[in-house]
Amino acid sequence: MSTLEKIQPIFRDIFDDEELVVTEETTAADVDDWDSFAQMQIVMGIESMFGIKFSTDEVTGFKNVGDVVQAIDRHIG
Repeated sequence: MSTLEKIQPIFRDIFDDEELVVTEETTAADVDDWDSFAQMQIVMGIESMFGIKFSTDEVTGFKNVGDVVQAIDRHIG
């Protein structure tokens, strides 16, 4: 299972949408209600799932879901 597939349930849970499908190109502008609070929930959910901790610079640098996936992959090696 790819990293993207692993984090898909986090997005579905946070946005309460079982049909939501995010791709590496998905941005906050593509998803209704993706605000700074949702971003924080996504980050915390991912950190908890993988047992990692993103730096503030990493989080502020996320432009799309692909950036998040790459950061996860860097952390888990």
